[in-house]
Amino acid sequence: MARVVGAQAVIVDERDRVLLQLRPWPLGWEPPGGHVGPGEDPAVTVVRETREECGLDIEIQRLTGVYHFRGIRLGTDQVFLARPVGGSLRLTREALSLQWAAMDHLPRALFPWYRQRLEDALAPAGERAPERWQAVGPGQVLRHGLALTAELGAAIAHLRASRRSQAERWG
Repeated sequence: MARVVGAQAVIVDERDRVLLQLRPWPLGWEPPGGHVGPGEDPAVTVVRETREECGLDIEIQRLTGVYHFRGIRLGTDQVFLARPVGGSLRLTREALSLQWAAMDHLPRALFPWYRQRLEDALAPAGERAPERWQAVGPGQVLRHGLALTAELGAAIAHLRASRRSQAERWG
């Protein structure tokens, strides 16, 4: 198997929502996680990265998938199902925003390869975690950029409406 370069935690709360964070670069939503150091166990990486990025302590429940990129991004990631066991959510320079999201209400600007990973993590445990190839090409990057633009436009419109409403209340 190829060297694992990334690890993510699909953290599920008591309402079956997953924790997502808004990354600053490249801008987009994804589960907490990060780069696996040389010789580091990916499960250790994901526990450490989750604590650093969003303030939660997690307990790994199981490996839910191994994902190989092909295209303009290369590498292999492992994804783990986890549950929060301590800490408290906080924003950091790696997590500009945090949200618990139901699978039917994922943000439009979720990086496109994560939907499959979330679905695999939430599926009943099988004999063996799936191993998948995921394409990351210009088409996926363009669609992500368009979704991100739409999501940011909606957030700006919401802020403007909120400010107008405050201004009207205050006179």
